[in-house]
Amino acid sequence: MKKEILMVCAVAMFATAQAKTAEQTLSINKNNIKVWTYQNSQNPVFSYRAETVYDTSIEKAVSLVLDVENAVKWVPYMGSVKVLSRDDKKGEFLLYMVLDFPFPLKDRDLVVQGKIQKNAQGIISIKNKAIDKGYAKNPNYVRLNDYQGDWTFQKLANNKVKVSTYGYANPEGSIPLKFVNLFVEQQPYQMLQKMKTELGKSSSVPVLPEALR
Repeated sequence: MKKEILMVCAVAMFATAQAKTAEQTLSINKNNIKVWTYQNSQNPVFSYRAETVYDTSIEKAVSLVLDVENAVKWVPYMGSVKVLSRDDKKGEFLLYMVLDFPFPLKDRDLVVQGKIQKNAQGIISIKNKAIDKGYAKNPNYVRLNDYQGDWTFQKLANNKVKVSTYGYANPEGSIPLKFVNLFVEQQPYQMLQKMKTELGKSSSVPVLPEALR
């Protein structure tokens, strides 16, 4: 498996535990994609939960998300992703990401620590969080330190998988709250749409990390 390890995100940003306790609003429901937004009392920035169902195998969906080299093709605002370390046996990895924000906003970067797991029911999860170490700060970027993001993949049939993504991130800097919350609503929707397109292109046989076999 060449340079495979998640992206998250690509700015797939936000905490599952908060999603279970906070009041959620269904912000988008179209093209078989649902996006819920919610807030906690500590932060005015929205978190999100998004889900859809694809007519593909769970292996193929997971492999796409773990394919770092292709992440910039379908993850909105993803400028670049670099694998700093990975352990396929343990399902652990460390990434450095640059987020390409629209002008005049300054681009963001972050170091992401991730964990891949498969439970007894066959549900695959990818959990990510930002850490404040592992890569030198670049003065050209605003470093994000407060980020959490999860993916889950549930096999519904031989060629059908439910994909969910959750996230939260503090964008740092002086960005209007209205813009940030609009970004939080639209980014997961656009990402899941583009993910469907990428899944339709790929014809290769997926190879998952050893931790998921």
